[in-house]
Amino acid sequence: MVAASRKFKRAKGAPDLSEYKKRYPLTVASFGALANREAWLDRVWEMDARWRDCVGVAREAKEAIVKGAPPAGLVVEGEFEIIYAGGTLGLLHAAVMSSCYKRRVMVFDENRVGESERDWNISDDELRGFERARLFTRDEIEDAVTNRCNSGFVKFYDAGSRVKAPPLWVDGVLNVAVDAEKLLTLAATKLERSETGSALLNNLRFVRCYLQTARVLVEVEDVQTKKRSLFGARLFVDATGTVSPIARQFNNGHSFTHVCPTVGTVSRGLVRGVEPNQVDFNASEILVSKDDARDHRQLIWEGFAGNRTRDEYSTYLFFYDAVDSPADKSLLALFERYFEQLPLYKRAGAQWRVVKPVFGHVQSSHHQTLRGRKRVAEDRVMLIGESAGLSVPLMQGRMGASIRNLQRMTHLVDLALRADLLDASSLSEINVNAPRVAEMSGLAEFLRPTRKSAPSSVNETLNAVMAALHSLDERVRRELFEDRMSFSALKRLLSRTVKLYPRIIERVREHFGARGTFLWLANIATAAFSERRRLRSLPEEDQSEDAAQKFARCLALYKNEPEEK
Repeated sequence: MVAASRKFKRAKGAPDLSEYKKRYPLTVASFGALANREAWLDRVWEMDARWRDCVGVAREAKEAIVKGAPPAGLVVEGEFEIIYAGGTLGLLHAAVMSSCYKRRVMVFDENRVGESERDWNISDDELRGFERARLFTRDEIEDAVTNRCNSGFVKFYDAGSRVKAPPLWVDGVLNVAVDAEKLLTLAATKLERSETGSALLNNLRFVRCYLQTARVLVEVEDVQTKKRSLFGARLFVDATGTVSPIARQFNNGHSFTHVCPTVGTVSRGLVRGVEPNQVDFNASEILVSKDDARDHRQLIWEGFAGNRTRDEYSTYLFFYDAVDSPADKSLLALFERYFEQLPLYKRAGAQWRVVKPVFGHVQSSHHQTLRGRKRVAEDRVMLIGESAGLSVPLMQGRMGASIRNLQRMTHLVDLALRADLLDASSLSEINVNAPRVAEMSGLAEFLRPTRKSAPSSVNETLNAVMAALHSLDERVRRELFEDRMSFSALKRLLSRTVKLYPRIIERVREHFGARGTFLWLANIATAAFSERRRLRSLPEEDQSEDAAQKFARCLALYKNEPEEK
């Protein structure tokens, strides 16, 4: 997701306001309360243009990692132990490395480091990941909480569905609203006060990096002046997302196969209450559909209460899709549909107004390999978060899994630096305990229609899955919607769904085909094998172990522990 910067300048080649009004009248009118309305419109237009470049000819992988020397004339302006690209997840990792492990780090971002595109909806269990990583205290976290709901629910449209399912209530999932910018500002403050010589640099765009024997040189470009500079480090960490040029080079230009075009707003003045078309500040709406699929896509709503005092409520509209489908993925067009359909989802009062638009193409990958993993590292270069292909479509755009794994990953990075294990193989292992993306991305396929499916097929299939979840325990529900479902829970869910809705086997064939079905099942089997391996004995701590041995022991421990809850 991306939010427009307060200092954003008009995008080159963007339409003028009259053209926006002609093509997107509801969007222009709804943005009317924003002081910088045209800047927001330009930002959405620019995002659409960038998307077209990503999936067009420009999707071909560019050389982002070069082995050898940089161009002559570029001066190395600073040396660090770690350089992070990406001012959200990258900042959180960097703050832990500088304040807790006393590493000299640098963080840069194309916009402002620590600028949040949206508040976070998360659970208390996930927020405790900050405490485990020693980044924030419980009081600091609580000070950033803007709302806490009792529960949340999922409800799919069932008028045309053979399977009916009541709202599925889930406790402890996406029920805490957090002022993300407050926590990111605090993280930046802690990094700057760490007395390690660390740095935060705004408005720098990644160009490429150069691998040398003892370091990596990172070339960046100033967004405003176009001046290029070099910075050196022992390790470069890319946290910029799956459209990052490094992720694309690693994966032959195909760092993502699926996408969730998403638009939404933080607004004030929606009518409060417990009716379906009112907003309840005590309940989150995790996934809700209001109609069957049309125009090659199934639209899904989300609703989350924010600051009660300021009457802020976030509503999002998205659809999950393959990159090469015929569905229109324009964010401006989706915004127009959003404002057209919003009154059918939530009722606005007389004083309703948009406080902030939120939008983006959230990329994800449908893993089509037996290993179910993408390439995530090169010598002295590592991807994390969505850059590493770890986005889960059911919880697209969420920070929960990244925060749960913050302590593990930063600890292993520190150990890798101590042992000088910065080769591609060692760095790849740091990401190995990530969420079970291959299995979950398979489930997410049911969020989209196929070319041959009936309009009601998506809702019918999802209602069958929800009906199965109704018969399973609360733990399974939480695991599914926190992208940490174990093999045993997934097996129970699939088994129960097949009994309730045998037609789902046909749906699997429609979505995956023979090869895709085999690969999905193979990835599930791999997950099952990994869970069984946890029962094996682990290496015990040895007081005489060196840094490399400690890295290997801790890596084995983390792999064999269940993911933090």
